[in-house]
Amino acid sequence: MQRLCDSIRVAAIFAPGAGIRPVWFEWRRQKRAVTRLSYFWTDSLGGATRLHFAVCDDSNLYELMYDTSDQNWTLVGVEEQ
Repeated sequence: MQRLCDSIRVAAIFAPGAGIRPVWFEWRRQKRAVTRLSYFWTDSLGGATRLHFAVCDDSNLYELMYDTSDQNWTLVGVEEQ
């Protein structure tokens, strides 16, 4: 997986009791639809909780991270097919 640290724009559903689910994100001026959530985990850095999502579009795997302290999304990695 290629490691990145790119700030991205994400559309996500925040559902009561169900947490956060990314629906699409923009990277390199392209909108990429999330077709599958493969894995989810959390970690923390200082006092901030960070939510990680391993998601797929039709062909690639991405790691998205949501930082709860500043409410920003980051593309952490990509594995392109």
